[in-house]
Amino acid sequence: MKKVLLFGATGHLGKEVAKELLQQGYDVTAAVRNEAKAQSLSGITNNHVVVDVCKPQSFTAIKDNFEIVVSALGKSVSPNDKSKPTFKDVDLDGNTNILNFAKEKGCKKFVYVSALHSEKYQHLEYFKVHHEFSERLMQSGIDYSIIKPPAIFSAFLDIIEMAKKGQLVNIGKGDKKTNPIYEGDLAKVVVDSITTKNAVIEAGGKTIYTRKQLNEIVNAEVKRKKKVPTIPIGLFKAGLPVIRLFDKNAFDKFAFFIEVMQHDTLAPQVGEMTFEKYIRQKVNS
Repeated sequence: MKKVLLFGATGHLGKEVAKELLQQGYDVTAAVRNEAKAQSLSGITNNHVVVDVCKPQSFTAIKDNFEIVVSALGKSVSPNDKSKPTFKDVDLDGNTNILNFAKEKGCKKFVYVSALHSEKYQHLEYFKVHHEFSERLMQSGIDYSIIKPPAIFSAFLDIIEMAKKGQLVNIGKGDKKTNPIYEGDLAKVVVDSITTKNAVIEAGGKTIYTRKQLNEIVNAEVKRKKKVPTIPIGLFKAGLPVIRLFDKNAFDKFAFFIEVMQHDTLAPQVGEMTFEKYIRQKVNS
């Protein structure tokens, strides 16, 4: 049984990756920031080690040897996430610390969940750090798999509450297309990639939607009768310099949102779960 060390295990995607690893017969240990975080994995795996990826010295807590490292680690893009670490702190520096550990311990495989089109939008911090770490991984000498989804369904959970409060809006025309993927479907892509040598894999959901359609699906499910209003994208752009003065993290997130609203973001269609079914389950749970 091959031993896997999983980072980002307590996130929506990380939990699904842990389940899929166990289902496929891997011996899984989750690296968590603290014991409180480990409690959320109690129904999945009891094997964990406490590591703060932003502190390289904390990796000394890892005593076992692992053949495979999987990183689903990443700072949340949710506006409700008020944590102080930046995208660079977590997505680049944190993952680099993981990579350095993997190299030092002679790990044979490193699987990393990146972001679709990160190479195209390096003027934005979110994409820049994903691309830069991917480059470091490819040059590391370790067999790698880099998984690049357009988005995962759980990234849209915030808009359920926004819709309930009547705060949901379309940014611009909302006509750009994307195919986000259910994290359970993406987890299978992640785990299956372990046996694929030096791979870059783009993976999206089975159905393509416009940004406006995604909002309408949520709005309809929460039974809001009023249509989702549209706000010109120029108004959001005009506010970015002000946001940047007061909150760099918030600026990086809103700059990311505005950019993706202006482009089609499509990956090869895989998986089974539809966005409609996912939102229905979340609203009624």
